[in-house]
Amino acid sequence: MSESPTAEPAMVLDYRDFPAFDDTAQANRKILTDALDLLEQGDHDAFWAIFDPEVTFYEASCLPYGGAHEGLEATKRGYAFLCEHFSGMHAEFEAVLASRDIVILYQTITFEVAANGNTGTLPVAELFRFRDGKVIEWRAHYFDACMVANALKG
Repeated sequence: MSESPTAEPAMVLDYRDFPAFDDTAQANRKILTDALDLLEQGDHDAFWAIFDPEVTFYEASCLPYGGAHEGLEATKRGYAFLCEHFSGMHAEFEAVLASRDIVILYQTITFEVAANGNTGTLPVAELFRFRDGKVIEWRAHYFDACMVANALKG
């Protein structure tokens, strides 16, 4: 009689092996919040300075500016292309949460599409993954990317 292979668990709970809010998480959170404070004051260079030259910026593939933008210059171009689609955008940053190398910026965004005037409001969680004090991954998680895509189409 042969033994059946061990089934993989449905969940792997890696977080159990790490403190929820260690010194690294605290430092990474401060890097992001300090950069956002400076960005609010108009210092765009301070915001971009937190990114690693090899950062990858991800946007939902259903959006015209979607996909993976690899490298700092491509990330800047991808973000500028995103901004070109909107004549108005307001973000209310509600929480900045950190654990290990990940910082989450939870916000509500209200937008107006430049091409057609369509508007919308939705929650967005942006993930910033850090390595050695620099962001190596920036990923936007839209509550409803299809709503944004439909608003952009008009």
